[in-house]
Amino acid sequence: MLTVNLLQLQAFVVAAETGSFSAAARKMKKTHSAISMTISNLELDVNQDLFDRSTRNPTLTQAGQVLLKEAKLILAQCEHFERLANELEPEEETEFTLALDSVYSVPFEKEILTLLADQFPRLKLKLIEKPSSEVIAAVIKEEAQIGFTLLEQPIFSNLGAISLPPAELLYIASPDHPLAALETVALVDLQRYRQAYLSHQTHASDNTISPNTWECESISAAKTAIGYGLCWGMAVEPFIRPQIESGQIVRLNVESSLRKEIPAALIWKVGKESGKVHNAIRALYSQTSSAKN
Repeated sequence: MLTVNLLQLQAFVVAAETGSFSAAARKMKKTHSAISMTISNLELDVNQDLFDRSTRNPTLTQAGQVLLKEAKLILAQCEHFERLANELEPEEETEFTLALDSVYSVPFEKEILTLLADQFPRLKLKLIEKPSSEVIAAVIKEEAQIGFTLLEQPIFSNLGAISLPPAELLYIASPDHPLAALETVALVDLQRYRQAYLSHQTHASDNTISPNTWECESISAAKTAIGYGLCWGMAVEPFIRPQIESGQIVRLNVESSLRKEIPAALIWKVGKESGKVHNAIRALYSQTSSAKN
């Protein structure tokens, strides 16, 4: 009977994927010798040479290529088993980080924070605010357990998601700007005047319409330039509502072909969604999403 263990399979898969024992050792936070010995023991257990070590970097043998597929399947099944076991009796997290998109108004924000405060009074909660692309990166890197973000790009396959209400993208300008005097603003009108845009947006180039632009690193900077009548811009409604209500900024009535909404979602890293806090947050948004459908 084989005495293969999961550590051996992990070392084998990581070494094959990274292309060297040294890289595998760094990724697994082990020494080079430990990884080399672990893989050697696996080769003895299965009575097969998995790597050809005659070159500078080890390459998979024919047997190694066949067994690599099986090793990945076994590890995936083990991960599924562990996730299922955690879901049956999830642990309660002591710390939890939510990543919030800096230009998205999170729906049911008060309700979710109240739920966390009431149901998990000892929870150490951390709220971080970042641009959309950085919210996604924070979840992938496990710097945040859940993210609320606009989806300016397709999300990765290793992320789970629950759809949230989209954000309407408004075209805005100062009341004194020439565009504000037009009954309907066409594409050619926007191209005629200077545009302020946020440089950290993932698809900033897609939303850059005018050939004459000012790059702004923050929403505040963009609102200042727009408010002085020097530029027009695009922004999601919640973050310019006070300026619109006060009359400092007006919404431009653009032709229908220019109107757009940006989809939004609650996201998490697949395989890292166990835990009572995680489940409670996703359950609340799953219920609200189902109710709307």
